[in-house]
Amino acid sequence: EPLMTAIPDEFRYLLCRFGKLPKKSENLLEIAGYPHYENVCSNILIFFLNPNNEHGLSDVLYSSLMNLAVGKEISSNGFEIDREVSTIRGGRLDIVIKTDDHVVGIENKIYHHLNNDLVDYSDTVSSWAVNPPRVQVKIILSIRKELESSGFVSITYEEFWTEVRKRLHSETVDQTDKWYLYFLDFMDAIENIYGGNVVLNEIDSFYAENEEVIDKLILGRKKFLARLHGKIRSLRDIIEKPEKSKKQWLYMNDCLVHEFDLYNHPIAVEIKISAGGWLLQLFERNADSQLYLNGLFELFPKPIENYNFEGSKYIIAKYELDADLFIIKTDFFKFCERLLNAAVLRESEMNKQSRVLPQS
Repeated sequence: EPLMTAIPDEFRYLLCRFGKLPKKSENLLEIAGYPHYENVCSNILIFFLNPNNEHGLSDVLYSSLMNLAVGKEISSNGFEIDREVSTIRGGRLDIVIKTDDHVVGIENKIYHHLNNDLVDYSDTVSSWAVNPPRVQVKIILSIRKELESSGFVSITYEEFWTEVRKRLHSETVDQTDKWYLYFLDFMDAIENIYGGNVVLNEIDSFYAENEEVIDKLILGRKKFLARLHGKIRSLRDIIEKPEKSKKQWLYMNDCLVHEFDLYNHPIAVEIKISAGGWLLQLFERNADSQLYLNGLFELFPKPIENYNFEGSKYIIAKYELDADLFIIKTDFFKFCERLLNAAVLRESEMNKQSRVLPQS
């Protein structure tokens, strides 16, 4: 009976639905682990807010934010922007923008609740607008709506991004430029926090609707992995530690490791099992040992095998999941013998060379 026919219908249906879900790619901030860090987001924001920077978006962000705050276009002549500016009572205002005609104070709230001294912030912005006389604009830019007080208006990132997108459609922007793509990534990271990403909600709904079947599938996978781990223990039971091996041990329940010290070069010969099958592989502990291994392979009996270097390990042999354990055992001992013989031969050649006196 074909393997697929043995899969329960509920699993087959689940996997079919999962395969049709929209793919949600991670953005750079999520990969870095920084989407909730206000200082990181503020640093990125001030770069794109400044129309004088090289991002190619002109004053799209600044004009969008000002339109939401005061309901009209505001000139960006004489634009200056700073981060973490000290206030009268010793606070720190996240973003301060000064132009020829306006002073703008922005408190940026990505994750934390608003508990800042807005009276202090407001008085400070007012003091900056006295000489020369300029219009004051005070903004709380946040994930969720905040209570407006002390002259501060609340603007959510959802409102901000909606306005920005409108303006981007009417601007001539190079959509292949790296800064434009970085900015889209930044917007995506913020949207994921406030829940504006439809794709994410659809995936969440899939997990919620299929929780019972998914739990069964996860339990079945755990049992499958347990059987694989049982296989590696069975292999360990039939492999006696080679005399030259310093140590034999199981790593992470799926890898049988044999440690060797080849003339002060730490080397590990490993047998690993996974859903994809068995691997007989070689692992050097440092860069010097890798060069040493390359030299040993040249001393192996002809023809020299073409060992693949994948990641940080040499793949010596691959086997199907149902491979005979005694075949893997036999290949393991054969390879260890060849490795040790090559090490002895290399050491002998090195000793001969050291005994040759240089000619005067």
